[in-house]
Amino acid sequence: MLHTPVLVDKVLWYVKGGIWVDATIGTGGHTEAILTRYKEVFIYGVDIDGETLDVARKRLRKFKGRFKLIQGNFRNLNKLIPGYFDGVLFDIGVSSFQLDDAKRGFSFRFDGPLDMRMDRNSGVALYRRFKYLRKMEIEKIIRNYGEERYARVIAGRLYDLKDKIRTTGEFRSLIGRNPKTLSRVFQAFRIFMNEELENLKGGLQFAVSKLKEGGRVTVISYHSLEDRIVKQFFKDNDNLRILTKKPITPSDEEISLNSRARSAKMRVAEKR
Repeated sequence: MLHTPVLVDKVLWYVKGGIWVDATIGTGGHTEAILTRYKEVFIYGVDIDGETLDVARKRLRKFKGRFKLIQGNFRNLNKLIPGYFDGVLFDIGVSSFQLDDAKRGFSFRFDGPLDMRMDRNSGVALYRRFKYLRKMEIEKIIRNYGEERYARVIAGRLYDLKDKIRTTGEFRSLIGRNPKTLSRVFQAFRIFMNEELENLKGGLQFAVSKLKEGGRVTVISYHSLEDRIVKQFFKDNDNLRILTKKPITPSDEEISLNSRARSAKMRVAEKR
């Protein structure tokens, strides 16, 4: 199943012609929409997940010659993209394609290996790393990245049985039944495993350094930690003019069609 892109019409509103970077191309939803609307745009599509790039390649083959796919971490945009560009899009987080694959271990809704790596060819799965985490580290991850009020209690349960956890089902059974708590804890360890907040900070910095004058940076985030980073980065950067005084959010209609859009917030800035 292809990932349904969020806030597509709003993303298209802020696109200009020229060379763009889709720094989190995933299965290619936003890029497909941009290339369909703007015939003069060329897009570099970046993603750390080679499996989603394979899907994007098939989805975008009708636009032959108008895009190039690159596997890599958007934290390294300065090394991945040649020259300067006219715009960059970040759609932060995990896609439906990844969430709905039990083998990836991102979702508490499916039972599978507790992996959570965006790139399964790099590093080790979470269940292997978990064995070496101290109780204080587990609590810190849940509290800082998941903003979960019962972080200490949950960390204690996880730590006591950490050597026996191998699957998302076993992980879930120790966290509890509350869907919001499960979502926060799974999110926390996904962020930890993939260094998502550090990547976002680095990616924004290098993206702006390679933007042409008048170029635009668009960021869609899905939780408060990410949105705070984006908001502060835009505010503190004298080279940027903020185009969205308040974050753009999905309409009720879009949320009814795609429930995962509910928490999305989009901010846009332009290079001075």
